[in-house]
Amino acid sequence: MKGKRLLLKTILIGLPIVVFLLWITGSINLWFYGIGDIAENVKDYYLELEPIDGEYSVMIDLSDPKSNEGKFLYNDSEHQIYVSDIIVRNEADYEVFFRTSGKYNLHGATLVSGTEHKRVQGGFTYNFLATAKATYRGNTFKIYESGTSGINYKDGDYFGLYLIPHDTEVTIDISENPIIEVTLSNLIMHKWGRK
Repeated sequence: MKGKRLLLKTILIGLPIVVFLLWITGSINLWFYGIGDIAENVKDYYLELEPIDGEYSVMIDLSDPKSNEGKFLYNDSEHQIYVSDIIVRNEADYEVFFRTSGKYNLHGATLVSGTEHKRVQGGFTYNFLATAKATYRGNTFKIYESGTSGINYKDGDYFGLYLIPHDTEVTIDISENPIIEVTLSNLIMHKWGRK
């Protein structure tokens, strides 16, 4: 019985101390909010933006949208951009959404994205700056952003693209050929470091 009381007292005294120490070091916010906490902390962290050279592609199978989830557009083992969802509205209206995943710790964070996140007077902004194109049955055409987010996930953001823009003559026939290639260039490496 005495052992149980001692354990209970230790937990009741020790737990608040541990929580206080985690809070004071910033670990709790980092644990809950991840990269977003670091990005918002302009007092303690600086941000550097670097372009990523090259083109990065992923093949999308429109006949089975769910089969594309998790396919990598970009993967350098520490940073990933992967297909998170395909939305099919009708035979001529498809959207692909990509999720990004970076890394973070108390010393800083890194993230590769098609969206540029940066500080501006009075807050933050995010803009889709990558160049996106698609190739279907030998026809290559520009595709456009359908949506972007701030750093809404602990480890990254998301962005979406319309696969068949309204200004193209390309017609998708998934019974004949369901594969479309999506290619992005001008990706951006975000590096947050301690000041």
